[in-house]
Amino acid sequence: MRSILPFDELKRTILLHVQQFSSYALEVRPLSLTRDIPVLHKWVNMEYAKTFWQMDGSYKRLFNHYEQFLASGLGDSLMFFYPGNPMPVAQMDFYNPKLEEVGNMYEVHEDDVGVHLLMGPPTNPVKGLTTNVMRCGISYLFESGAKRIIGEPDKNNINANELVKRVGFQFIKSVELSYKTANLYILEKTEFLKRL
Repeated sequence: MRSILPFDELKRTILLHVQQFSSYALEVRPLSLTRDIPVLHKWVNMEYAKTFWQMDGSYKRLFNHYEQFLASGLGDSLMFFYPGNPMPVAQMDFYNPKLEEVGNMYEVHEDDVGVHLLMGPPTNPVKGLTTNVMRCGISYLFESGAKRIIGEPDKNNINANELVKRVGFQFIKSVELSYKTANLYILEKTEFLKRL
């Protein structure tokens, strides 16, 4: 862990994106292993996250997973905060579908980006927060060069399927992955921008 600390401390100071909604703003920051894994470890071990996120288990296992994921160059992870609040409200992993199993299930475009979203437990529920977190993360990815966003929620995860449709994803087909039956969705940048 010692070798990551200088860079990890720097990540805590980086603000990637800010988006204003009607009654609050959201900030997007890169995942910091030392700041965020303790929080994520609690989230992924809660009942609501275990079934579909499949990351529950030990702190060490989760830390090692994200340390390897971030070092691999295969993807990255974003954290979402209210300005001035040190407790995140959500996390989004993004990845290159061409390098994942789902990339064998459809015709991948060069600038495709896949996403997975995990919301924190709602301590003070805010109506529409999950939708706005998704919009905020997608806005950042499109501004960063993505042309299409891929979603592949578990077909049994009703909330996730409703969420991606709410922000404009189009259902393509159901696909059999080694670890789940997923519904494949694609969101074109032009379609997303029409809905803003």
